[in-house]
Amino acid sequence: MNQMTQTKFKARSLRRQLRFQWPLYLFALPAVIYLLIFAYGPMYGVQVAFRYYMPGRPLNECRWVGWHYFEMFIGDPAFRDVFNNTIILSVYYLVANFPFPIILALMLNEVKNKKYKRTLQTIYYAPHFISTVVLIGMLKIMLSPSIGIVNFLRVKLGFESIYYLGKPEYFRPLYVWSGVWQHTGWSAIVYLAALSAVDPSLLEAAEIDGAGRLRRIWHINLTAIRPTI
Repeated sequence: MNQMTQTKFKARSLRRQLRFQWPLYLFALPAVIYLLIFAYGPMYGVQVAFRYYMPGRPLNECRWVGWHYFEMFIGDPAFRDVFNNTIILSVYYLVANFPFPIILALMLNEVKNKKYKRTLQTIYYAPHFISTVVLIGMLKIMLSPSIGIVNFLRVKLGFESIYYLGKPEYFRPLYVWSGVWQHTGWSAIVYLAALSAVDPSLLEAAEIDGAGRLRRIWHINLTAIRPTI
């Protein structure tokens, strides 16, 4: 009896919320529709991996093959190389990309001239808006063995020209460090926001007590962004 009463009370409370707060639900409706269409809707296509898919035919008419394609993929001789490369690239990028946004944010936070600071922020944020296609095109031109600036400088310094994009050993560094260059500035925004919340009086008090810049950064600024990290 008590459970039925609680259920009725919850239903009545929900109806009351809908009646008095309908503008809020109306504002949230586009986001809900967006999620349903672009996040949950495509999940229907997951079954392609478990069916003998034929373009042009409805999915429910395609023959169910279960784990067949997964077994083929895992049994492929190239699977080990693909798996190892994925793990190595992920760890490499995580380790390489982790400290640079923090360092950049700490450096930008020390710039006192607001106009100069905004200019630097614009320069550092800009690479994030370069598409991957354009970035690859830039790398191809810069690293070209015939017209690239990198090999031009190597030849001028007495070294041989290297076809960087044609040698497997250069792929991982190029992939990781180009990504670090592209996204470091944008990632630093989060840490800059955390640094902006630091009370200036703390820094002033530390300076009066004789703390140098590095000590203030280490004990105050880094402590402030530690939860964000």
